[in-house]
Amino acid sequence: MKATYAYDKGITGKGVTIAIVDTGIDTNGTEFAGRISPDSTSFDQKIARCRTCPAETVRYDLKDNNGHGSQTAAIALAARDGRGMQGVAPDATLLALKIAGPDMSNVTETSGPVPEGGGPNAALIAPAITYAVGKGAFVISISLNGFAGGQIAVEQRAAMDLVRAQNRLLVQSVSNSVDENSFSGQITESLIGSDLANKNWFLFGIRVDKNLQPPSGNGTPGLLADRMLAVVAADVAAVGKDGEAVTVVGNSYAAPAIAGAAALLKQYWPQLGGKEISRILLDTATDLGAAGVDEKFGAGLLNVEKAMQAQAPATSFAAAQALLARYSSLSMSAPFGGAAGSAALGKKVAGMTVFDRYGRDFRMQGASGIRAQSSGLLAGAMLMPVDPPWLTPNTTDARFGFVSPATTTGYWQGARSNRPAFASFSPAPGQTVTLGANVAIGQSAAIAGSPLRGIGATPVGISSSWASGGWSASFASGISRDRRTGQRTIAVTTPLGIGMELTDLAEHGRALGMSGGPDLGLEGAATTMATLTMRRTIAGVALSVRSTAATTHVLGGSSMMRFDRSVLSTAFAVEGSRGLLGGMATLGLSSPLRVERARATMLVPVSYDLMSGALTTRMAVVDLVPSARELDIELGWSAALSPMSSLRFGIARAFDAGHVAGATDTAGYVMLVLR
Repeated sequence: MKATYAYDKGITGKGVTIAIVDTGIDTNGTEFAGRISPDSTSFDQKIARCRTCPAETVRYDLKDNNGHGSQTAAIALAARDGRGMQGVAPDATLLALKIAGPDMSNVTETSGPVPEGGGPNAALIAPAITYAVGKGAFVISISLNGFAGGQIAVEQRAAMDLVRAQNRLLVQSVSNSVDENSFSGQITESLIGSDLANKNWFLFGIRVDKNLQPPSGNGTPGLLADRMLAVVAADVAAVGKDGEAVTVVGNSYAAPAIAGAAALLKQYWPQLGGKEISRILLDTATDLGAAGVDEKFGAGLLNVEKAMQAQAPATSFAAAQALLARYSSLSMSAPFGGAAGSAALGKKVAGMTVFDRYGRDFRMQGASGIRAQSSGLLAGAMLMPVDPPWLTPNTTDARFGFVSPATTTGYWQGARSNRPAFASFSPAPGQTVTLGANVAIGQSAAIAGSPLRGIGATPVGISSSWASGGWSASFASGISRDRRTGQRTIAVTTPLGIGMELTDLAEHGRALGMSGGPDLGLEGAATTMATLTMRRTIAGVALSVRSTAATTHVLGGSSMMRFDRSVLSTAFAVEGSRGLLGGMATLGLSSPLRVERARATMLVPVSYDLMSGALTTRMAVVDLVPSARELDIELGWSAALSPMSSLRFGIARAFDAGHVAGATDTAGYVMLVLR
């Protein structure tokens, strides 16, 4: 019956009571230990030893002397303990109700015990059903057939009326007698009524073999074929009256299996009653035999997996997924936490509760929606080749001229750049002016790259610088090759090695790399960055320190998403370098731009009715600050091999990479420049 689908979700019937109306149970074994309801009981029954003898009251203990009750109970809810068989709902509570009648065959008129018989007392069926409802049983399993008229039939109808009134469920097995009508003139007709008034709170169980074929010894459901489910109940494992393993065959074992399946659904959707759950089990059964309902298989084979899945037209699911994609069409960049940020936000806005045709609630996550952009050490750009100090142009010469530094062709997001070009001249002794074209803006020689890595493609443009007497000033401006990011930077450095940089970053269609679908109305962002720099030489080590603070004004927005305040972010880097082994060794610690304050007001989908298309939403303030901060440690070394050639290599390790707690990233490079 594919019940593993439920077990994999932790659904085992826990908290649901199943009443087994039968011959008692194995009270001392381990299969039901700890789950036998203290309300389990047998019932008083009136007997007379002879036609003229006075009435007596007898009650038998709960212990199963027949075996049938223990077997049916085991099918419904035997323990899932790794030993032998298990029941369909292995954590459900067992309400054992014993209705075994007396054996009057050898009873004399004189005093003496009246032994327990092997069959049920029909007069106890109604009291047992009434008692089960009163003690909170959701589903009642009865594996017997027969007839009783008069007052007993009246009481049985009243008991089933109570099942209906309390929206519980009764499951009964079909007769094992060949072709016997299990409804007309039987206990079942007394319960359901000839008017079928109680049929919606009733299910029949019938057996098939392991090849899903009906045996020759089955009865028929009569007028209740549409209320019947087939279950493999031939040569199946069970537990006997003394806890021993047994193999059983018969329709008796179909009813408790269905009762166990109903308990699984009741645990997951406690708001559903017997009418709703029985309808679900019938509608989701796997059709067997001739198409549709028939007297051999009823509605079909019990299928727990399908019963636990949402049921609605396929177009409804497609509409719900499209709706989620609209509400959650965000791509989270590294400053917002990348993968971790997208996962955290996805829990809030990329899912909603959907209701199927039975009013059951399911959690639906968007198939597309919140995504994470690349945020690794090399995100946004490959390692940018830079000029080693021994190959830079001689800027101390007062001559005017064009110089070609030893810079190889670089790559940005897979698009090949043209070769950068520089011009350098001295307008006066001690002064140097350098002009550059087609240069990468804001990049560094470190493998970790710019603090803006992971935001977008590297801007490429022009640069100019002036230096004199320890002072320097520079300006750079560029735009990315996808035309979505523009950057302008002004920098000043004093003779004390302390400097300041101001950067204006303009983005189109995204904010610090975060982008969204058209419904979110994210037009772009304007970011202002202030960076304090310091360069000093201490004990032969050239130290470089950068500390950046940025504020971002997000442009645009819609009723689905808006930023009411600016986004604040920070970055820093510390690097030391000194001569080693004929070259220059560097050791750096850095952290790329990380959002420190980012609160967005978002319209969040709450629930969606798959049948009517009705959507419920709410406004939510969402914190987009990542939970961790990336720290990058980098070690590098470079040296000149000849006046026109150089070797450079390095390795970097990122901890909490992409501002994701516990994530790591490692990258290394080797660069050989030959001229």
